[in-house]
Amino acid sequence: MTHSEIVSIFCFSGFLLGLVIVIILVFVNRKLPYSNLLLSLCIFSFAFLMFVSGLISSGFIINLPHFFRTASPVIYLIAPTAFLYVRSVLKEERAFSLLDLLHFLPAFLHFLELIPFYMESAETKICILAAIFTNPDYSLALHEGVLPVHMHSNLKTGIGLIYFAFQFSLIRNYTKEYTHLDPYQAKVIPWLKWFTFVLAILYSFLLIGLLSYDGTYIIQNILTIAIGISLLILLGYLFFQPQILYGIADFSDSENLAEEILSQTSTDNRNLALSADLINDYRHKIEEYLHTQKPYLESGFRMQDMVEGSGIPRHHLSAVINTVYQKNFNALVNEYRINHVKENIHKKQWSNFSLEGIGMEAGFKSRSTFLKAFKKETGMTPSAFREKKPQF
Repeated sequence: MTHSEIVSIFCFSGFLLGLVIVIILVFVNRKLPYSNLLLSLCIFSFAFLMFVSGLISSGFIINLPHFFRTASPVIYLIAPTAFLYVRSVLKEERAFSLLDLLHFLPAFLHFLELIPFYMESAETKICILAAIFTNPDYSLALHEGVLPVHMHSNLKTGIGLIYFAFQFSLIRNYTKEYTHLDPYQAKVIPWLKWFTFVLAILYSFLLIGLLSYDGTYIIQNILTIAIGISLLILLGYLFFQPQILYGIADFSDSENLAEEILSQTSTDNRNLALSADLINDYRHKIEEYLHTQKPYLESGFRMQDMVEGSGIPRHHLSAVINTVYQKNFNALVNEYRINHVKENIHKKQWSNFSLEGIGMEAGFKSRSTFLKAFKKETGMTPSAFREKKPQF
């Protein structure tokens, strides 16, 4: 078996395995749709790179010439999607923000600059591929876009290393803040560390490859194998840790508990996983914790903080909030924040506060979030509410 055949088998195997993982994340695990989307996009970017690399190393690219160079913009997606995935898990994010779209700008711009090349005929691309197969180093001299190929290699590597430095920082700060991990965190944190470590090692190899480039095409083959190995390591970890693929048990438990509580509110609930007495006890703990300590006034207040402050298991807490208060955690916190504003907005010490200052005093991170939450809760803007005479 030739070297090219080994590389091809290696690449196609990684692609197929990655595709299976993506399908599981998107269509089977529905517990964390936003985080799953980011992880599946990261893995798909890896897998697609392996697919195109397999086409090139096997020579099949001659039969599918329009795939040539299609993986180049996709590589820009690996680092930002990995970073956003880790951040979404640690900060319990549920959706993109507009600013997050900036992370995808390099991939989009690179795609735009390659559109003229993508529009070339199959015959033109086949001629280029034939020249590359004759002289592999010819591909390095191609200039299909605005920037030379080697410039994109430098940018992809540099951007990747910067992202993974921030990724490590996110995980380190999280583990410093939460020294005692609950069952959910104990399952997720090791995976996030391993995920980040493997990708950081990969990009370090890419940097070494760029620094030691000797003008031959051999280094690209080595880097392709390194990327493939990294992908297989990550996919192997996921297969041996099925709770990541199929959903963390705590999220599943909280949903099942919520459904069970709702389905038996008017029936005998002696066999309910959470008894009526325990539910009432949890409700008392939640309200006492929120009223006495007012943790919601901190902008970074999260469910895990309430877990630690109230002593209620995470999945029990989620189920009780969803069923007793008929809202999710964020909505409950915003309700307390808005009530705090309503109680204090007419007081003298708040008279000189701007709307942004009032929102910050109540724990909101931004003026727009505060305005939206206040209007949703009260039906009017904070300015209109402030102009009303206080009722005693």
